[in-house]
Amino acid sequence: MDDDAVQLPEHLTIRVTHTDDPVAAVAGLEAWASREKYPNLMMMPPVFGSLERTDAGAWRVLDFHATTPQAARDDLGHTFRMWALAEPGTDQAADRELDEAERASYTAAYERLEWEALDEISAGGRDYRIFRAEQVLRSGPDGIEPPRPTDPDPAAVGEGCRLPSRIRGFVIDPAAGVTLVDGILRLDMMSLVPTGRFIPEDVRDEARLASHLHPNVLVLPVHCAVAEYREGRWGPMTGACETPQQARDTLAAYLREFAPRLDPHLGEEELARYAEAADRLDAERPNDLRAADRRFQLVRVEPVVRLGPDGPEPPRSTDWDPEPPLRVQEQRDREAGIFYGEDEDEDGEAGDD
Repeated sequence: MDDDAVQLPEHLTIRVTHTDDPVAAVAGLEAWASREKYPNLMMMPPVFGSLERTDAGAWRVLDFHATTPQAARDDLGHTFRMWALAEPGTDQAADRELDEAERASYTAAYERLEWEALDEISAGGRDYRIFRAEQVLRSGPDGIEPPRPTDPDPAAVGEGCRLPSRIRGFVIDPAAGVTLVDGILRLDMMSLVPTGRFIPEDVRDEARLASHLHPNVLVLPVHCAVAEYREGRWGPMTGACETPQQARDTLAAYLREFAPRLDPHLGEEELARYAEAADRLDAERPNDLRAADRRFQLVRVEPVVRLGPDGPEPPRSTDWDPEPPLRVQEQRDREAGIFYGEDEDEDGEAGDD
């Protein structure tokens, strides 16, 4: 590039780099083939998480996969509480040794989060943020895209939830280099807004505004979910799972343990077919499964974060967020005449029979 060329700000830049990694090359070919086979982009409800700003000015993921902004705030408050109360030398304190002033700062921060719905907060000399990510699926004439062969899936059967998280600690850095294919795929998603007759107009309007305020996008490590075919269309059956095997384990547990409890009218023959399907899922590790008269499929989900000049996009005013912070909930319940055990102890009304 010439020295006189205009340098765009980082939040408007997609930096394409070359890689000699053969795995990345194969993944790029798969991604390009998927773009042709599954050209349509579909959106599931967004998910939320918490971020910590790094010394270099990027953002590191602390937690993810919360279904509401308040759930992500609660997770962040819990993290602050763990750090503030962790004994030196324990696993909880392994990643940061705090002095007394920092402990007091994190204590004050989690106490604020118990009362206030904050999406930005500072503690211990660092900045923290609640962020949102769209969940994008690809579809085409053959249906919704399943996991790809190059998607990480290292867990054994039944061990899907025991592997270290791939998203915790991930650094959201718009300046990081990507392959040409990844750059093109990010361009595909920049103008993505929810569509359909069931999407309220205010949701669409805020999504269009977000595409201007946070014009760049970055794709987080891919995750997986289970969909079920009902009434002529696919719908979500599980939430986000970090790997395909975690999704299979979740579906197997549902078929063996939860379906009989959720539907007591299931007969012995149908329960046996559910158990047989779960066994087949463990033995063959497929991406699609039939259990009795029900049809399930593993679907590949790309979490997409919007980026603006101040970093990743926070929650939107139209995002579903039904619950207030914890202490506000408790106060509301007390005013409605609902008391907790600790309240009864304080009032002297609880005791032995």
